[in-house]
Amino acid sequence: MKSLLLTVFSLLVSLAIGEAMLRASGYSPADFAARSANGWAVPDAEFGWTNRPGIVASNEAGNVAMTFWPNGQRASRSEALHGGPRVDFVGDSITQGYGVADSETVVWLLGEKLPALAFENLGVGGYGTYQSLLRMQARAGDPPRVFVYGLFGNHRERNVASLGWVRSLFDAQGRNLVPPHALVEDGRLVEYLGGPVEPWPLEMHSVIVTELKRAWLRFELRGRRDHVRPVMEALFAEMAKTAAEAKATLVVLLLADASDWMVPALQRNGIVVADCRNPEFERDPALRIGGVGHPTAARHAMWAECVAPFVARAAAR
Repeated sequence: MKSLLLTVFSLLVSLAIGEAMLRASGYSPADFAARSANGWAVPDAEFGWTNRPGIVASNEAGNVAMTFWPNGQRASRSEALHGGPRVDFVGDSITQGYGVADSETVVWLLGEKLPALAFENLGVGGYGTYQSLLRMQARAGDPPRVFVYGLFGNHRERNVASLGWVRSLFDAQGRNLVPPHALVEDGRLVEYLGGPVEPWPLEMHSVIVTELKRAWLRFELRGRRDHVRPVMEALFAEMAKTAAEAKATLVVLLLADASDWMVPALQRNGIVVADCRNPEFERDPALRIGGVGHPTAARHAMWAECVAPFVARAAAR
């Protein structure tokens, strides 16, 4: 008994010393209260999250007001939907138009360029290819004439819930969030719903527990990079299938940072590719809100000009 007590005491002393050394080195326990989810987002059982209905201020320079309709869609026009062929945009915060006024988004601008078409903006910040596919599938009961997917290069990591991406996502309680994602297992696409990463006991009080939790998360999400390309190629095929079943044309708008292998992978699936990439976006801070943030209105106008003929041709098929 004495030996057991000595062992327990030694262990506790060692843990206390380890805790003190980690804190002295700059480490700190998890602080869920200090984290905050995006004010424009609300939880969604199917998609992970979606846009919060109402008017929400961007947290980037200018704090621009963004309008989201009751169904969560970003406002894409000022008047009621008319009877023309519908074009549904899916994608992330760039498609959503984060940080620019309603009338400055690429989707709204396209509505002005192509007034015979009815544009719907289903873009949601933080989405990748997989969540965009889920959005397309949810429209199966009322499909559009054209789907447009705005592809940004970092969708590669989002699709597979990589460690870095999960660490950057928080829910309203400050918990890390694993988004809906997909992996390729035994040659087939396997879909996962995701969900919050629950806190561990004492995580908010102990650096050691916090670091053990981080190590566990690294282990759980190991090898995700190996899935990036096969998952994205499989998702392209699923997108093409979804559009074909809906008798719609799928256009992929390449926004920025797309890998060279993506274009032939899209084309193999019969997908129309609007390559609107421009190195200026990466180089020129004038095309980013506040010099560092999302694309400015000028960049949205460039994309609208580039993709308009692709959309017009697709709608005319």
